[in-house]
Amino acid sequence: MKILIVCYSRTGFTEKLAERIAQELKSRGHLVRKDFLNVVKKKSCWHLLFRQIYQYPLVGLSLISLSFYHWWVKIYHQPEEDIKPHNFPDVSGFDHVSIGGPKWAYTSYPIARYLKQINGLEHKSVSTFATFGGPPLKVFELGFIFTPMKHQIQRAGGKLVSTLGVSSNYHELHLIWIFRLVSWMFFRRPLKSFTVDSDYGKQKLKSFCDKIEQATSRRSGAIKPTDVAS
Repeated sequence: MKILIVCYSRTGFTEKLAERIAQELKSRGHLVRKDFLNVVKKKSCWHLLFRQIYQYPLVGLSLISLSFYHWWVKIYHQPEEDIKPHNFPDVSGFDHVSIGGPKWAYTSYPIARYLKQINGLEHKSVSTFATFGGPPLKVFELGFIFTPMKHQIQRAGGKLVSTLGVSSNYHELHLIWIFRLVSWMFFRRPLKSFTVDSDYGKQKLKSFCDKIEQATSRRSGAIKPTDVAS
């Protein structure tokens, strides 16, 4: 298969995850291309906080009420951010596209803009990956990033077939101690046990790539590995 990995990484953790995905897919004999997105002007973490702070009470309501959560992730306004021209503005020549970025309450702003601009995603299998500060909580971490991305991908004409989320064990505003406490409270495990190079991360990465192969093989009739390329 010819696979494109598209990634925006603000602090390097999502880029590390993208590289691990690329290594795994290459080891399986697939042709992998990478497209790393860059913003036109990088904003401070405080700017990003103030831009999305209005969402936090609604995040709290979503954790209390599952019906509110399903309603909110469908209708909320997704902020975007200008990105520089990238290598593959049309992805129609790829068998599969994998798109990833950090979780900023929901979808990171550069990825949201990318999903608005990209061409050639129609009828294509798509996977998404993300890093976030905390452990893999079903709603607060996984749901808040992958449900909106699923809707955005569907609007672009693609079909989401696989997701992968791991902890960065890092927070720009130095709030990581909260997530480490949450990890012990909910999972009885240290937060680092949910990072990309942990046993959890390695298992989830394998499953993520398995689902990509299965979904794409069903669409094409058979997986046809191509010579490995960087």
